Amino acid sequence: MQLIADSGSSKTDWRFLNKDNSIEQLKTSGINPYLISEKELFESLSADFKDKSFQDINEINFYGAGCGHIKNKEKIKSVFKDFFKCDQIFVEDDMLAAARACCGNDEGIVCILGTGANACHYDGATITERMISLGYALGDEGSGAYIGKLTLKAFLENEMPDKMAKKFSAEFPEINLEYGLEQIYQKPYPNRFFAQFFQFALLHQKEKLFFELISDAFQLFLEKSVLKFKQHQNLPIHFVGGVGFNANSIMRMVLTKNNLTAGNFIESPIAGLTLYHKNQHS
Repeated sequence: MQLIADSGSSKTDWRFLNKDNSIEQLKTSGINPYLISEKELFESLSADFKDKSFQDINEINFYGAGCGHIKNKEKIKSVFKDFFKCDQIFVEDDMLAAARACCGNDEGIVCILGTGANACHYDGATITERMISLGYALGDEGSGAYIGKLTLKAFLENEMPDKMAKKFSAEFPEINLEYGLEQIYQKPYPNRFFAQFFQFALLHQKEKLFFELISDAFQLFLEKSVLKFKQHQNLPIHFVGGVGFNANSIMRMVLTKNNLTAGNFIESPIAGLTLYHKNQHS
């Protein structure tokens, strides 16, 4: 049996690929090695898998945010080896998960547009180029956090049309200048705070303000990432994540404007990852 997982800070998608090619699935709490200790991870797995048997697992492929660094990979491997009693454990970052899910063994340019933003050139086996990712404070252009931040900013600076401002206040009645600044500068995870406002911009994307806001953010994302890759004119541009997936009509327009070829738009990589690993063993 193969165990395949794709994880972020809030949730983990698991797929059990049985020898008869049947697939079981499970959704559990998130695993981010930056945010969880080895002891906490073991306890979390014990709670999430208390009714599961692992005697038949002979290979685990785990993909997660924060798993690009050797120290974090070893942390995950060590706990998984103790918990699952499996020696074949492979830990990779979420960028490779997106690449394998979108491209399989084909070449392409792959972008992650969710709460954050990232992009790479994938040659069909390995990642050969990556964008410089500075996170929500200095970068993440085009992401949910970035678009949400601009949406909030427009509201707090009284730059939304009255009709839109009233709708925003009705949906987020707690938001005012004092509360917003407190959440941004004094509370944890301001990127998640910003990202919640992306859905409002998406819902009203036909309004001039939000259409321009989203399309300009996507243009800036391409300039900071895709357009810097050597092969950007010759390869399809794929997208993984809720922002790229849900606003794909605007992204397709921006890609056309830049003479780029749209590839796949997928919300979550787990289905593509399962197919990838299934094919590797067929």
